Amino acid sequence: MGAWGYKNFENDTATDWFAELEGSPDKELVIPYLTKILDEDDFIDDEESFITLATLEALNGRLKLISTDYILPQLESVDTIVLAQMVIRAAKKILFFKEHSELRELWQESDEYHQWFNYQVSLIIKLDHFYSNYNFVEKESDPEIEAEWSKYIKTNFS
Repeated sequence: MGAWGYKNFENDTATDWFAELEGSPDKELVIPYLTKILDEDDFIDDEESFITLATLEALNGRLKLISTDYILPQLESVDTIVLAQMVIRAAKKILFFKEHSELRELWQESDEYHQWFNYQVSLIIKLDHFYSNYNFVEKESDPEIEAEWSKYIKTNFS
């Protein structure tokens, strides 16, 4: 898998992507990955997942919701609220997609699966709560994924 830890920048794919993004903060280095996951019906590739979850962490960093060295730069003509909506929906899909999510399956084979999974959930919750105070973030558009998300939150955080 090429990861040395469960956080989203503890893998080569994410760190290489972020170095490129810092050098040229272009929305084409972010939006297509999110869109590909959101539009996928059968197979979520690990590269798109690594980059989506890195975006999730870096956006949390930009909003000062977590302490990280990876701060998502402002992307020209990309509204942060729209970006947050896309990232939240894509990250939930990586975690709860009924079909094949390659990265999730790789982590399921690891001893750190629960740490990785719970770290993603914590980042989603932080970002969702940040924007839910303003009623800007829409709920998940896939009812199955939203049902799995709600079930997980009720079981583990109630």
